[in-house]
Amino acid sequence: MAATATPNSVQPTLWQKILQRKWLFGSIAFHVVLGIVATVWIVSNESVTRKKFMKPGNAAEAARQGSEHKVSLGRKQSTMSAPEQAKRVTTNSAFAKVALPEMPELPSATTDVFANRAIGLGGAGSAFGATGTPGGGGGGGGSGINFFGLRTRAKSLVLCVDVSDSMIMSPAPPPPRPGEPARTLPTKPVKGPHTYQALEREVMRVVRSLDASINFNVVVFAGDVKPYKTALVQANDLEKERAIKFIQEHNPGLNIVAERKAAERASAGFKAAGGTTNVTKFNHAGTRAFAAIEYAFSMNPDVVCLVSDGIPTDREAKLFLNEVAEKQKQLPKPAVINVVAYLADSGQKFMQDLAQQNQGSFKEITPTMQSFGF
Repeated sequence: MAATATPNSVQPTLWQKILQRKWLFGSIAFHVVLGIVATVWIVSNESVTRKKFMKPGNAAEAARQGSEHKVSLGRKQSTMSAPEQAKRVTTNSAFAKVALPEMPELPSATTDVFANRAIGLGGAGSAFGATGTPGGGGGGGGSGINFFGLRTRAKSLVLCVDVSDSMIMSPAPPPPRPGEPARTLPTKPVKGPHTYQALEREVMRVVRSLDASINFNVVVFAGDVKPYKTALVQANDLEKERAIKFIQEHNPGLNIVAERKAAERASAGFKAAGGTTNVTKFNHAGTRAFAAIEYAFSMNPDVVCLVSDGIPTDREAKLFLNEVAEKQKQLPKPAVINVVAYLADSGQKFMQDLAQQNQGSFKEITPTMQSFGF
């Protein structure tokens, strides 16, 4: 028979039920509290972690900006630590006593070509102003040289200077024909010591203007040939001044002074000691231009500058040109020959051919040039 609840039975309360199952409810409460604590800790830690990192896009931008900053800082430090650069001093004067190093040459397709073609066109840059013929203009290297307005470039140079008596004396007029009155010399001769002094000044100016990087020599010629040195020398101040003294010592005007003094001593009844005179024979008996060229070639220069007043006496003109052409073939590199006809009595055509056939330039100095004070 089934049991039935009696009216007097009492139902337990919630708290009583909890107490009856305290371990169960205690375990539930403990896990609930633990879950809340864990949730709070995780959320807090995630928030802090996100603050430490940037979005992927910003990281790349930050890296780029950092690199640029380092480069900029390095440039700034390099600029601040660089020493102050000294100003470069240059000079374009051919009369400067101090030879400064030239600026490095920049490649140019027109500079050398124009300089070569401009040689002799109205004597640019010269006080003499005569017309010349364009030529090769040098070996394409070295330092600039301006001789009577003939411009060239060379690493080595030989100046061949005519010092014969005819450089200071005009030729005497031909004797009169039968029945003609006697002819007299002009009151102011075209040539004289003053005209040679103008030539001597130009030669000395060129020597003084040579850059120290050039090797040079001077050869004087008349009835004989004599070089300043037997080989090329460096154009330092000492060698240049010694070469100038060498040129002055071979001035043909010294012959006139010596002969005049000898004549005065003879007329006064004095005799020269030992039966000799002070007259040098070097400047007499010819114009040995070929021998001078031959001596210059033995030094193998880039450029030869020849100045004379007439036809050479040691070779016929055609033979002279042919032999020079043969000797050029024997050189490691053909030399440029620039020629100046200085108050020439003859031989202008020959001298012009000599320059043109040797890649050089020609110029004639005439009595009409006011710069000489003729």
